[in-house]
Amino acid sequence: MDVRELVTSHYGAGNLGERILHALAEHGVDTDRLGPADLFAVDQLHFGGAPAVQHLLDRMDVGPGSRLIDVGCGIGGASRMAAMAGAAVTGVDLTPEFVDTATRLTAQVGLSDRATFVTTPGDSLPAEDDSFDAAVLVHVGMNIPDKGAVFQEIHRVLAPGGVFGLYEQVRTGDGELPYPLPWAEDQRSSFVETVEDYRAQLEAAGFTVENVEDQTQRATTPPPQGPVTNAVIFGPAFVERIGNDIAATKAGLLATVMILARA
Repeated sequence: MDVRELVTSHYGAGNLGERILHALAEHGVDTDRLGPADLFAVDQLHFGGAPAVQHLLDRMDVGPGSRLIDVGCGIGGASRMAAMAGAAVTGVDLTPEFVDTATRLTAQVGLSDRATFVTTPGDSLPAEDDSFDAAVLVHVGMNIPDKGAVFQEIHRVLAPGGVFGLYEQVRTGDGELPYPLPWAEDQRSSFVETVEDYRAQLEAAGFTVENVEDQTQRATTPPPQGPVTNAVIFGPAFVERIGNDIAATKAGLLATVMILARA
């Protein structure tokens, strides 16, 4: 099984959109009147939840008129937040289950006119040159063995001067990582690199790195609460993976950073 198959099988959960909506309804949420914020506890598959994404979008000045591509969009949490800010968003992901779920949830909250989703790898984006003003990569690089190829493709689709915002987990210390982790069952599909690696590959792709901000404190912030959480949707295995991630962060093996780069 190659890396892409490993990643897809890791995230594909079967009827994910239906399970999310059913769980919300069971816990008293009116899914016929669902708003984007009702999904924040389940659609942000990364440390820091919605506040972390909002911080990233604010720093990127994403707003009305922005054309944004969300690479590795998952079930669409960051894409919907950008759409709420007025951006026109294209979300892409390798996992068909995630794209289907993102599309369904986005329709359910009335944002389909602002956000659409496509199944494709990050090194083969379905867009012409200079198609976007902004791009985001949120807790995705850990699954990408050739980040340089993805960064080059993102640079291609960004207009000159476009901003690329990354919110990622990076390596900060030596030692074995405690698998399973949220992004991988084992090292076969885990490609965590240092900030210096990110910087070098971004610059090689044509970007200028403008800012690196330590966001590691978000890794110890309690997860977002609501009637339904990711633990309800993904089960005990998800709790174990998050626990291992937090332990690795506290042990100094991992950090969380925000990187802003300019095309």
